[in-house]
Amino acid sequence: MPRIPLFVVAIALANFLVPLNSTMIVVALPTIARDLAVDRATVAWLITAYLIAMAALQPIGGRIGDRFGPRRVLIGALLGFAIASGLAPLARDLTTLVTFRLLQALCAAAITPNAMGLLRGAAVEGRAGTYFGITGAMSGIGASIGPLLGGLLASFDWRWIFAANVPLVVAIIALGWMTLPRREGKRTAAPDVLGALALGLLLSVAAWTLTQAEDNAVATTVALTLAVIAGGWLFVRYESGHADPALPPGLFRSRGFSGANATIALSNLALYGMLIALPFALADGPDPEVRSGIVLTALSIGMIVLSPIAGMLVDRFDARLPTAIGGALIALGLAIPLALGRTADFTTLLVAMPIAGAGVALTFPSTRIAALDAAPPRFAGLASGVTSTSRYFGGIVGSLVAGLTLGRAADLSALPAVFITFALAGLASGVVGGTTLHAVRGGIDVRGDEAGAAD
Repeated sequence: MPRIPLFVVAIALANFLVPLNSTMIVVALPTIARDLAVDRATVAWLITAYLIAMAALQPIGGRIGDRFGPRRVLIGALLGFAIASGLAPLARDLTTLVTFRLLQALCAAAITPNAMGLLRGAAVEGRAGTYFGITGAMSGIGASIGPLLGGLLASFDWRWIFAANVPLVVAIIALGWMTLPRREGKRTAAPDVLGALALGLLLSVAAWTLTQAEDNAVATTVALTLAVIAGGWLFVRYESGHADPALPPGLFRSRGFSGANATIALSNLALYGMLIALPFALADGPDPEVRSGIVLTALSIGMIVLSPIAGMLVDRFDARLPTAIGGALIALGLAIPLALGRTADFTTLLVAMPIAGAGVALTFPSTRIAALDAAPPRFAGLASGVTSTSRYFGGIVGSLVAGLTLGRAADLSALPAVFITFALAGLASGVVGGTTLHAVRGGIDVRGDEAGAAD
């Protein structure tokens, strides 16, 4: 393990903050639903709304960093996140809480792409995989600590889940101010705010259509679905003609870029789906919040251990092999309790979930590096934002599938079908990544610049 520069530590800690806040609230959803007098399907919008905002706004967050400087934007976003976290405990109803949660997401949408853009721009040649692996490990630690910390804080008051962010963010800002490299932005066309809002609206309508499909008339569901399809077509047309689009369709002409984004979407679909499903699976047993926190922590153990190793494998060998193995491990980890018929058993899940988490860890550095290397260097922040959008789009689908299937069920009879769905998503991520990613090693396309440009 090479010596880790302090700027990498600062970037890793900033990246740690986002998954921490994605998972920390999960185990408290039943408690929040009870305290705010809403049902389980409705309270899941605390997760879904956060994911939609992150998916829609991260490309423009990265593009703003490209224009004004990623260091400046990253530190400003961290400050805004601390303010939103301090306001959230004041909420007394779900609407207000979701509003503060969306403010968190607005700031978090600028954190990840600019942190990754800084990392890619400053990474020592040949060690990009290692640095991305370390950052991925910190994401795993955030996801790991989140459920357990959230469960402990929720045992006192779920509002502490938000308040706990403030001192952490202040510490990250202090370290970042001292160590992050200064990189000037480049003048570009005006950011595509309309495109970002349109993407958020499209994702919101699609999510609403899915969540209300059971209650709405068939004609209403069909009409909304057609509206989403038509809106998607208009969105692509608009983005194709914009000088600085929020989600540039041209990037997806690269097979490697498209493959990397599809891979990370599928693996995150499985991950976020299980983050929602596992607390429901264990809700009827003793100490459900603590047990859920322990199992979700176990899910992240593999992510913590293997993320740096996965990055080193990319540096030494190739981006495709770790991704293919990762997808297989996700499927295996979810198939074990399914095959044993013990999908709601605490002990079985405690053994199987680290395997699935290890699979997620293997997909992180390879997909990030492959996506960034398939995009022009001047679009590093934008490309990172698009990749994060794909990641959160997968999370949106996974959380909706789990929330709708289990949140409205009278029992856990649907749990095996949920495991099957997410196991297949994990397997698909390995197949797509193993067959479409560029032969990226150490952050360099080993086929040569001409081959990379040809895509």
